[in-house]
Amino acid sequence: MPTPAPAPAPQALSSLSSEFTSATGAVASALPTVLGGWPSLEDIEKKLELSNDDLSNISTSALLIPSYANFSNNAWNVRFYGLAYKLPNISTDDLDSLIDGLRTNDLNDTERSLLQNRTQDLASIPVPRANLTAIISANGSTVTNSSGIQLATADEFGEIDQFVSVPELNRNFSQTTVITTGILNVTGPGNGTVILVPEQGFSVVSDIDDVMRITKVYVPNQGLFNSFVEPYVNVPGIPELYAKWFKTLPGVAFHYDTTTPVELTRTYVQYLFENFPLGSLEMRPINVSQPSQILEARQDSLVKLFQTFPQRKFGDTSSSTLLSAYPQIAQQFPNQVQCIFIRNTSATDSDDKIPYSTKEFQNLDENRYFFYTTAEDLMNLDIPSGQCKNQSIPQNVTFGEQGGVLGNNSSGSLPSVSSKNLNVWVAVVVGIVMVVGVGAI
Repeated sequence: MPTPAPAPAPQALSSLSSEFTSATGAVASALPTVLGGWPSLEDIEKKLELSNDDLSNISTSALLIPSYANFSNNAWNVRFYGLAYKLPNISTDDLDSLIDGLRTNDLNDTERSLLQNRTQDLASIPVPRANLTAIISANGSTVTNSSGIQLATADEFGEIDQFVSVPELNRNFSQTTVITTGILNVTGPGNGTVILVPEQGFSVVSDIDDVMRITKVYVPNQGLFNSFVEPYVNVPGIPELYAKWFKTLPGVAFHYDTTTPVELTRTYVQYLFENFPLGSLEMRPINVSQPSQILEARQDSLVKLFQTFPQRKFGDTSSSTLLSAYPQIAQQFPNQVQCIFIRNTSATDSDDKIPYSTKEFQNLDENRYFFYTTAEDLMNLDIPSGQCKNQSIPQNVTFGEQGGVLGNNSSGSLPSVSSKNLNVWVAVVVGIVMVVGVGAI
């Protein structure tokens, strides 16, 4: 984990990751729309047919992904997380064909406009080992000096991910506060947001796809179409639920996660912050394309988050590809996980036939996790008091490999998590919400 975040040194993930990978490998291979099926950087560069001379005449830009900061030693440690890149001025029509499974025939005007806007960043070419200079503003005023902050050199893929201690930000807060960041030595966009997260409070860690918005990542090609072509549609009741948590959970902060590639960051940021509380965002790294790599990168981001805020309580809402990830996180950080909410998409959508495993839940306190179908199931829970289950919704959870085409529940009620009712996974591949809280509040 980047320093100087006041947290334990990162623990080895070998055993955690190996079990995570084996448990989700079958699921990952069944999810090309979100985990695979995306053009590699090499594919994109080949399609663009750009020479080194072409790139040398293009100015460098920067993408700052919404991030977070923690407080220690009388200063805020701000995480700078993003990408240095160059964006050629070319038509995106040919790039659409690189997205395996995306069909763009017979689109109406609205769909064509959305497709063009969402694919324009596909042509982003990373700038390896870029040297970027950052600034920070709070309450409309710049708090860093005029020369800015020299960030560590970007990696070979143009990515940056580091914490920087900012002495000028020396006031602690009991509520999450938003500041803005920017990159000085680039042209074009280079601004972002960071949430200053109090040492104590509750953090909501939420999957985006099929938890917050209807993506249907479990349907081949439909997930791509809904991501690139269709207007984004909220999962009913989730904006209202998150708005309630924003108002009622002490010291609350929101952290959003997706396995969607970093090229869709701006699309996701616009959607998120028009519909949900401001928060941090984790995207798929640009240098990652294999399903096992994608899932391990997601696991790593969760560990980093928990280690950065050792006193906070976390709650998670997620989907099935990651069903095994959250129980393992809960075992690694037992004093930080307040509740795990898993959305049961298969109870309301018969198209969801992705396999999943509930095995990892058998070692958890059954009062800490809850399989839900609608936002209303969670609306009146007293999370600070430890109420993670709606007793009116039957669970009947058994443990083991489940789901897939072997079973389906068409009644719309919550299926038992057993070999005969196999489709509970959607809340973890598609939607898990974890609520994490901090000690004494």
